[in-house]
Amino acid sequence: MEEALYDALTPVLCIPILTAELSALLSKPTAAAGRQEEPENQQREQLLSHAEAFCSSLGRDHPQHEDEEERDKLGGLRQCTWTRLDNVGAGDNERHSAVQVGRRRKRNTQDDHNDDDDDDDDDGHTQIRGLSVSLLYEKDAFHFVIYTASPRSGLSRRSRIAAATDQRSTESREEPAIVLSKSSPAALKSFTKYILEVFALTVIYPFDPWPSLMQSTLENYLTIVCTGLPIDGGSGLQALQDHFSNIIGKIELTIGISHPIAKALKKVQVIIPASAFLTWYQPVEPSGGESRRPTNTFLRWVADLVKAKSGLALPVFFENDGLRTEQHDHSEGDDDNEDNDSPNALAASRDQHGYLTMRISRISTEAYVMSASGLKFKSRAVHAAAMASSDVDKDGENCVCLANRDLLLAIIDAARHDQQRWAGVT
Repeated sequence: MEEALYDALTPVLCIPILTAELSALLSKPTAAAGRQEEPENQQREQLLSHAEAFCSSLGRDHPQHEDEEERDKLGGLRQCTWTRLDNVGAGDNERHSAVQVGRRRKRNTQDDHNDDDDDDDDDGHTQIRGLSVSLLYEKDAFHFVIYTASPRSGLSRRSRIAAATDQRSTESREEPAIVLSKSSPAALKSFTKYILEVFALTVIYPFDPWPSLMQSTLENYLTIVCTGLPIDGGSGLQALQDHFSNIIGKIELTIGISHPIAKALKKVQVIIPASAFLTWYQPVEPSGGESRRPTNTFLRWVADLVKAKSGLALPVFFENDGLRTEQHDHSEGDDDNEDNDSPNALAASRDQHGYLTMRISRISTEAYVMSASGLKFKSRAVHAAAMASSDVDKDGENCVCLANRDLLLAIIDAARHDQQRWAGVT
């Protein structure tokens, strides 16, 4: 995750299918053994060319008075950089490929030993690749980042390497990507117009997270943070609760209502203390002695408590695979997925035409915020996790960094799911 994007609500845009040219800019160039410098230099020249062309395109279609207002507000443009990002989230900072525009590359002999086409790291984690574009003005800076990743795979590392070359041309047509930005609306419009036209993209559209995706990513996020914190000594559980509460704070759900239940009622907010997740997550010890995860989702457990106390049925998915639940036809087979005495609250929140009358529209914690308006990662949570423990993984990531990375992957996967909508579009 680019540091420049932290602590800002960044709009998220989806690119359902990357073209081969744009995919190549997001990927480490391949070369014969001992000749890595040549393709790196070629890609560096391409990035420099795009940086210059993008600068020239800025404000081309803007009225003169808008250009003057922007110049007064931002000052002059000092620098534009296009930088490829390799294996995003593999350490404390992004592994920036040394092809940043305007800077010479220091040769790293280790590069010659890296697997150019391997889309997973040594631990089998899916790699996120990216492209960072920055506009540095005298008074401000704008940032645009394109992230992409190959599908999560269970193949062995050797099998992935063997298949990478044959799959490259296919993946370039099938890879989705997301665009995160920290800029003015006008600058974002200029950037999207540039990549649409220059890279011949079919479409770029705003990301609108499904309620099931918001629910499942919340549970995954909290689980990664919870399991990544240490439990030491007799006071370990209390320390875990303190650290977890400090990182997550409160979990705030905003539930939108399509037609008011009461006059002027358009939304309901549910605030859940972080400690409630730990209460739900406590492992159950079966007779075999092995711990197991709860069978219900976290928000179903919360929904049961809310309904028992207030009578309000929250529109949550009860199954652990919420995404699959939202996509399947609710008119068939629902009885197999629900308890007889606990009907799906989501189904109960539909009108006679099957449309949702209530849906989760926003999730907010002290670590991240997710809604149709965008995504916000908070640096305070990263620092709090670092203070909680020095026990980070071998790549230098703490549990919040890992959770942020997993959330980005989930959004990229959601864009991949949307590829069906654009299949056959030319």
